[in-house]
Amino acid sequence: MADGVKKDEEFSGTKPVEERHRFDEARLAAWMDQHVEGYAGPLTVEQFKGGQSNPTYRLNTPGRSYVLRRKPFGKLLPSAHAVDREFRVIAALGEQGFPVAKAYALCNDDSVIGAAFYIM
Repeated sequence: MADGVKKDEEFSGTKPVEERHRFDEARLAAWMDQHVEGYAGPLTVEQFKGGQSNPTYRLNTPGRSYVLRRKPFGKLLPSAHAVDREFRVIAALGEQGFPVAKAYALCNDDSVIGAAFYIM
């Protein structure tokens, strides 16, 4: 059972953002100010632990927390890591009353943080 606890701790919760997964938080905050309804900074960013193929972050503000999922940095196959598809599915399920996270905004502009992402 001790191994199970270790794995839970290893893959649960958040941690500081790993260097290889860092992005410009100020650019993200400026983008969120324009595209995420109700956003009000300041913004702090943590990375969820675990082995997600799409890096996932907890975005904290004084009034609300969000989740950001993004494509990995670098060259990818066109259909790989389809965060746009994830966003559309979550948004559609939410509109039909299913209990999913609120889909706030999708960004396909790599110049914002270096890869496409969405906020929920």
